[in-house]
Amino acid sequence: MRLFRLVAALLVLAASMAASAASMPSFDDLEKRLNIRPEQKEQFDMAVGATKRALLAVAASALDMKQRLAEELMKPRPDFSHFFQGADKLFEQHRPLFKEAGQEWKKLFAQLDDKQARILKDFLRDNLGRVLAPSGSDPEWI
Repeated sequence: MRLFRLVAALLVLAASMAASAASMPSFDDLEKRLNIRPEQKEQFDMAVGATKRALLAVAASALDMKQRLAEELMKPRPDFSHFFQGADKLFEQHRPLFKEAGQEWKKLFAQLDDKQARILKDFLRDNLGRVLAPSGSDPEWI
């Protein structure tokens, strides 16, 4: 019974990670709310592109992880230690992509006025903070 609960929890975790990573925030709405000036547009596009690449990479990895879990569960004697070793690497392998995205957002912050910066900070915290930072803290680039 205990093993069944663990397996069920892992399935829910994998599915929620994939869904969370796959749900892309609306950057078009953000661009309108920020009222991006032409000289800010290129940097905004760079930051959005880097963020989308990072989120899509995590979504693809989460789906792969879900598939590996399903394959492991099909075995007569599943080896969850092998599965957990791969799970630890999920976010580590994508850390450079999130670091790049953070650098691009920092560059954009430097070009924004105070009102725009507040809007962007709130947007990032509300839409990406849950993915990029432990609960209760902000990523270093927000």
